[in-house]
Formats: sequence, structure tokens, C-alpha cells
Amino acid sequence: MSDAFDLRQTSTDWLWTKEFSFDSSMDAAHSFIDEIMAQLESAGWGMKEAFAANMTFEEALINAVQHGNHSDLEKQVHVICRLNGKLVYARIEDEGNGFDPDSVPDPTKEDNLLMASGRGVLLIRQFTSWSKWNDVGNVLEFEIEKPG
Repeated sequence: MSDAFDLRQTSTDWLWTKEFSFDSSMDAAHSFIDEIMAQLESAGWGMKEAFAANMTFEEALINAVQHGNHSDLEKQVHVICRLNGKLVYARIEDEGNGFDPDSVPDPTKEDNLLMASGRGVLLIRQFTSWSKWNDVGNVLEFEIEKPG
């Protein structure tokens, strides 16, 4: 796994941390999403408060598995995730060639409304406190703050 390019994950007040890799399957991705949602509930996040985290992880992991690694089971998705009662930090890396998130067509423009894909980057940006991709476009880091 490449070095993280943001140092905010070094906080010492995390209630839960996990660093792992999984084969590029949506079953494995959904298994992790279930785990993170259970951890958020344990940390005091209600379903409404955790909605942004659920959507962000869903979109980020779909992008990594399907678009980055093309669902190739020989490729891995690498995840670092940390959370506490107020904040979720994640770093998700795929083994694909990357992409330029700024080149993804705006799905809210009239010409793009009926496109079947392209909403993930927008949703990630909307549901996170901050998000950024590395220069290659195969590593996404983000934070989600608990509302309220």
C-alpha cells in the first residue's frame, strides 16, 4: 500500500481502525460497508447521521472495484479506515490506472442527466467534509464529519 498523502489519520482519539486489502468483488466491498456501518452505530452514529458514510463508501468502493480494478479478482482494493464519535477518515486505493476526477462529466447538466454513470464523484464530494484523489487518480482520501 502506498504512503498516505494526508496526515490527519494520525489522530490518537480513534475508537476503531482497520487497515486491510480485499479482492475486487462487490461482495467483499459490501461486507466492509456492513462492518463500517456497525462500527459507526457502536460509536453513536444513528442511521440518519451515517447516511453520508454509507453512500460515500458505496460509491468509492464501486469505483475502486468496478472502474479501477475492472472487477479483476487478481487485483486488490486497499483500505485504511478510522472513526470516532465525530469523524470518519478513509483512504481507498485500487490497482488500476487511475483517472482524472475533474474530467468526469457533471451529471447535473441537462446533457448528462440520462447517463447511466458519473454520479459517484459528485456524491463523494457532496457527502464528505473533504475528499481528494492522488495525481494518478487511483487513491481517494476523505473525511466525513458527524452532522449535528
